[in-house]
Amino acid sequence: MRIYERIKKYLDDNGIKQNEIAKRSNIPENTFSMILNGKRKLEADEALSILKALGVDANTIFNYE
Repeated sequence: MRIYERIKKYLDDNGIKQNEIAKRSNIPENTFSMILNGKRKLEADEALSILKALGVDANTIFNYE
């Protein structure tokens, strides 16, 4: 499973709205949506911002299935 798929599944499984995390991570909503749908590459700095917005560490997402 790719990292963006893991993030999307984590959001879905935990009832977290994409627009809320986009806002907290300072990523435009349309860009965030494109990332989660695999239509745009996830940059390292964006991944860090998303993790911070979620309040989780990288292991939580990298090991999420």
